[in-house]
Amino acid sequence: MVDTDGADTAPVTGAGGPPSAPARRDAGMRRAAAVVLSVVAVANGLFCQAIMPGAAPGTVALGVAVMVAASLAAPVARPEPLTSVLVTVGACVLLVAPDSVWRDLSHEGGLVWPLLAVAWCGAVLVREGWAPRHFALGGAALAGYVAVATAVALPAGGPVLVTVLNAAAPVLGGASLSLWARLGEARRERVLQEERERALLTDRARADERRRLAAEMHDVVSHQVSLMVLQAGALAVATSDPGVREAADGIRAAGSRAIEELRGIMGVLREDRAADAEHPDAFPAGPAEPGPDPAVLAEEARAAGQRVELTVTGAPAGAAPHTARAVYRIVQEGLTNARKHAPGSGVGVDLRYRPDAVVVEVVNSAPVTSPDPLFAGGGAGSGLEGLRQRVDLLGGTFAAGPDGGGGFRIGAVLPDGDRTGEAP
Repeated sequence: MVDTDGADTAPVTGAGGPPSAPARRDAGMRRAAAVVLSVVAVANGLFCQAIMPGAAPGTVALGVAVMVAASLAAPVARPEPLTSVLVTVGACVLLVAPDSVWRDLSHEGGLVWPLLAVAWCGAVLVREGWAPRHFALGGAALAGYVAVATAVALPAGGPVLVTVLNAAAPVLGGASLSLWARLGEARRERVLQEERERALLTDRARADERRRLAAEMHDVVSHQVSLMVLQAGALAVATSDPGVREAADGIRAAGSRAIEELRGIMGVLREDRAADAEHPDAFPAGPAEPGPDPAVLAEEARAAGQRVELTVTGAPAGAAPHTARAVYRIVQEGLTNARKHAPGSGVGVDLRYRPDAVVVEVVNSAPVTSPDPLFAGGGAGSGLEGLRQRVDLLGGTFAAGPDGGGGFRIGAVLPDGDRTGEAP
């Protein structure tokens, strides 16, 4: 093919490798066209000799040679297809323009080769998609053939418009067939592209759902394991039995290792997730289910010895399921962080359910005792980062940091209506 500057462009191939499938298909089509046109040229010569016994054999042979040579130009002139078109059109004009047996055969309607040849030229003109300059030259050559064919056919009588259309019909037919083929290829390519896009979207949705489930698992397991570690620590302090104390310390150490392994897994998933932004569509479709109750978390924390004060304002039952799940995870993370980093502190959980948003605040006071290094050490902040991503995904706002009095505050506003709530 030829680019806009007239430079030749070779068929697509690998680096030093064989031609690509489209290039091989095009080469096969050119060879097939050359064979078909050559066979038709020979058959046309035999037909001419048969119905016109008075025709000179040399004139017939010369005409056949011209047609075969022009037919073979199809594959031979391939990096410059314009040459093939010009040669073929020139051969067609050379057959019908001079006063010869071939013109007589054309008047009788028996000269078939030029019709097929100019149809092929019209198809090549559309198929190759040349630069405008080359397209104009090829079109001018075909228009010249139509003019000559019209002039040759006019003495036979008939309306001029019909004569012109008959002369142009092969060219227009070849161009139309080629255009139809190109449109078909474009449609197939669009279908393949849509299938690839659907596959990518499906893979992305699966990956997003896996990451979401992994984050859910991290929140649930981390919360429950932290409860076990806290209870084991309390048991180790309360018991006087060395065996029980040793078992409690073992449980506490195993729980701390499990939390660290969860942090590592979530770190890998979060690095993978940072490559593409999540959208609200990543939430799984399906029937809505009631969200989890944060009051359960407060009761579990109190049972484990943690001082928790829960304040609820408004009607929790009106919250959307995904908003309720986010509220649950924020409270869960706040209680877990207080157990790990502020042992003995009091925790205030404030939930305000408004018509348009849910405001969540989890604030713990300063620690009463020093945090257990085995339990609290090595934190990567993955829980808070996961909460921030979850809230961002819902279109809300999130803040977490020291409260200025030695404690720590986690706050979020989750939109739950047509308007967005105030900043936390």
